[in-house]
Amino acid sequence: MDSEVSNGSGLRDEYITNLLVLDFLQSISDCKFHQELRTLGQELPVRTYLEGEREDELQTDGNRASLFMGRIEADSESQEEVIQNIARHLAQVGDEMDRSIQPELVNELVARFMNTGLSEEDRSNCLDTTLKAAMQTYPKDMENEKTMLIMTMLLAKKVANHTPSLLHDVFHSTVNFINQNLFAYVRDLVRNSLNLLLETILFVNDTSGARAIMCSPIHRCNQ
Repeated sequence: MDSEVSNGSGLRDEYITNLLVLDFLQSISDCKFHQELRTLGQELPVRTYLEGEREDELQTDGNRASLFMGRIEADSESQEEVIQNIARHLAQVGDEMDRSIQPELVNELVARFMNTGLSEEDRSNCLDTTLKAAMQTYPKDMENEKTMLIMTMLLAKKVANHTPSLLHDVFHSTVNFINQNLFAYVRDLVRNSLNLLLETILFVNDTSGARAIMCSPIHRCNQ
């Protein structure tokens, strides 16, 4: 487990996963819990995230940091939209994986979440057990972390579809599970997407006559 994640996710980390799971659920087909999802979305904090990422990683280059904070935040392709795009892609893949999850696994997980005596740790363990069982029935034709992430969110969707009143509980258990087990992978997805967006903006500026201040992560500019 990644050390930065295992020490406990901060608010910005939780927000990243909140937004990812929420947008995944909003993007999937055959959703039967629209009202509950709308209410959940209103309860979640809406704020700029990755403040720590900018401060830790971009302040090493004042020009780069200034451009990133000015351009990315002002651009219509905001940071939140980057996560939304990732969620939509994962939901599209998830639609193809949905049928591989056995109904009896979902029924057992629903029964577990309906037990109000379970602690959050118990729910996380139940989710982990169900995920491992679901992973055994799915062909291993994509990277393991991506499969685990999609499957985890699909299980949340199936529980909420079965019993919409469980959405709040299964959503927060799913967010916690991802933060504890898959956040390093989620963080890399977001970082890579933001890097691509930043490089696109810089390329457009460069072709318009502006001075290029950053190259791709593989090929650095010769100052």
